[in-house]
Amino acid sequence: MTFLIPLIPLLPLAGFAITGLLGREMGKQSHKVAVWAVVASWLVAMLVAFGALSHTLGFDAAGAGIKLWDWIPATGFHADMGFFVDPLTACLLIVVTTIGMLVHIYSIGYMAHDEGKWRFFAYLNLFMFSMLMLILADNFLLVFAGWELVGLCSYLLIGFWFPRRSAAEAAKKAFLVNRVGDMGFALGIMAIWTQLGTLNMQAVFAKFAGVPHEWQIAIALLILCGAIGKSAQFPLHVWLPDAMEGPTPVSALIHAATMVNAGVYLIARCNPIFGTVPEVMVIVAAIGIFTAIMAASIAFTQTDIKRVLAYSTLSQLGYMFASLGVGAWTAAIFHLMSHGFFKGLLFLGSGSVIHAVDGEQDMRKMGGLARKIPITYVTMLIGSVAIAGVPPLAGFFSKDEILGGAFKNGFLWVWAIGFVVAGMTAFYMFRLMGMTFWGQSRVDPEKEHPTHESPPTMTRPLILLAIPAIFLGLLIGFPPESGLLHQWLAPVFEATITASGRTEAAYSFFGIDGVLAIGTTALVAVAIVMAWRLFGVNMPALGLHAEPRPDRVRELSERQGLAELYRGSSHKWWFDDLNNLLFVVWGGKLAAAVFWFDRTVIDGTVNGIGTVTTGAGMRLRQVQTGRVQNYALGIALGLIAMAVGYILIAVR
Repeated sequence: MTFLIPLIPLLPLAGFAITGLLGREMGKQSHKVAVWAVVASWLVAMLVAFGALSHTLGFDAAGAGIKLWDWIPATGFHADMGFFVDPLTACLLIVVTTIGMLVHIYSIGYMAHDEGKWRFFAYLNLFMFSMLMLILADNFLLVFAGWELVGLCSYLLIGFWFPRRSAAEAAKKAFLVNRVGDMGFALGIMAIWTQLGTLNMQAVFAKFAGVPHEWQIAIALLILCGAIGKSAQFPLHVWLPDAMEGPTPVSALIHAATMVNAGVYLIARCNPIFGTVPEVMVIVAAIGIFTAIMAASIAFTQTDIKRVLAYSTLSQLGYMFASLGVGAWTAAIFHLMSHGFFKGLLFLGSGSVIHAVDGEQDMRKMGGLARKIPITYVTMLIGSVAIAGVPPLAGFFSKDEILGGAFKNGFLWVWAIGFVVAGMTAFYMFRLMGMTFWGQSRVDPEKEHPTHESPPTMTRPLILLAIPAIFLGLLIGFPPESGLLHQWLAPVFEATITASGRTEAAYSFFGIDGVLAIGTTALVAVAIVMAWRLFGVNMPALGLHAEPRPDRVRELSERQGLAELYRGSSHKWWFDDLNNLLFVVWGGKLAAAVFWFDRTVIDGTVNGIGTVTTGAGMRLRQVQTGRVQNYALGIALGLIAMAVGYILIAVR
């Protein structure tokens, strides 16, 4: 069945071409080709994933691939156009195609009245093609092609409403910040070629142990640069919150299914490379866990519902990077899968909320929506419980497996910070639920009257995403560290784990694993109760009369003398201001000085020489009159001058 693999990315590509060329003429039906192309791609992907995970239909434990043609058959350099599917690829196929399909269906209702709907669906199809090519590619050069196409699609979709200045600037910001990381990845690919003479992934992994250690470190760090950019880790995290300027389905696609997962996938795919350089693994863990707590601290104070979820994505991606860095490879992919479903649910749910309140995104102007949009409320509550890590929902199993892996592999500092982040996550998510759905309505009266539940095209994807948010952990992650997912991914990571000298100890509910899980769950429960107490409904029967107010966190921070911390969090710790100072203000002044030096000194010198030469030529050419008598006169005068000079010399 390997012959079906190329259809997975080619179907969305065909949908993009048809919708892009004919969509304007299709009118209200412009979405149909794009949606059916993704549905067909999903069906093929599920069949291929089943074969790869069950080792049937022509797939074995090591995976199987297909070569389409010689892409670059140059002398001394060769790259194929080929795809490869193993259990890791299959897991990504499940996430990308399933969530991508549901986002497409959701977009039918969300973008129903947008004049550029045909263009939007064409871009969505191109985004799906790009991400699918990235994860299916069997060589680094083809991965990089998909990598750059994903960046292009993010630019097009974040800036989809380009007449709005903030959207255009957010698209440029995402594009430029990602170019920094992509440059590192490109240099890493060049270094791989110079050291190994091939870009085929399986060949690179097989030969990488023979590369000099300093080059191993350099290659791993350069690949990490690319992953940091795409997965928005510190210090290249600043583009992701601004990506909220795009339509909400785009946010769901970027945050749950496509772009931000690319960096996690790349490091996991390159586990034979990173497994040989433990010093780089520590850097991966440090960047990840710092991003996790930094982003969680910012989410505490944000008032835009989509920005809270954006910083939540940064934090959860930090968990995944930390998991990769401590060597808990399978746990990172487990969290990628579970996060994809409940974060897709939360983003699409936020879009349903925004749709209900006529485009409002400020949670301070919401409240009391639970009774008015009950399907959205219940599904978002499920997503919030899942991301908080409450058992037995999916987030509990994947998050606790990461923390347990960090603890057992000796990264106690990663576990400690991750433990705190778990409590912070539960608090800010239920702050979001309280400000949006509980208490009294604060919706503008002009927007409150038409408030209603979203159409079925939007609510059905929410219900479908809520199902894996509840059951995915039990289905593929239980029992912990020996469930289906571990069995699937064992062939992918086993060699790296063995080479590192680590052995995965069996999970024990009655040992340290159970103690850690109970401790984390208790912290999560306390955080939820705190958020409910501050932002929840009044319950006079229980003696709870406090009126929930959206600014309770600010009030409490001021009361406790922590106003500066609140201010720093609400200003996103001034990272954007710092970047503006370094690269716009100071960088602009440096660029202006360099421009002055180039224009005045370099160009001035060259142009001055040219001016002198040109002036001299202009004056000398006046001698060239073209008249014979003038030339004869000149000769005569010259002879007279020579004669006079000779006489004067002779007289002396």
